[in-house]
Amino acid sequence: MWQTVLIHSGCGGVGLAAFQLCKMMGAEVYMTVGTQEKIGYAVNKLGIARDRIFSSRDDSFVQGVMQATGGRGVDVVLNSLSGSLLHASWRCVAEFGKMIEIGKADIVGNGYLEMAPFLLNRSYCCVDMSALALKRPLVARR
Repeated sequence: MWQTVLIHSGCGGVGLAAFQLCKMMGAEVYMTVGTQEKIGYAVNKLGIARDRIFSSRDDSFVQGVMQATGGRGVDVVLNSLSGSLLHASWRCVAEFGKMIEIGKADIVGNGYLEMAPFLLNRSYCCVDMSALALKRPLVARR
């Protein structure tokens, strides 16, 4: 069972849906957002503590997540960031944790992923919902 989850772009459509699922499962949620208005929304409408909300515009969220989790990281990162921020997200995954990649920029661009974090039993999983809907429509409807 997931205990801690970092949701990138937490006030976007996918982020809000993920937030609802995580709350139903009883997970502790951390999130990144891109504007002050979205910070206000996350605090006032979603009830997320301000010290669990970080910027998605730079890699400062790594320090924030690590500080908030006592250096442990989170069990799951729902990642949509690319480039250097993808690598920053990878550093937020706790030992035995998982990164679920829903962005495609680095995959399509044939990017690379640092291998050393796999020594801590971390998992990296790419999920392409459009491909799932096309190739396995019965699974996508559930």
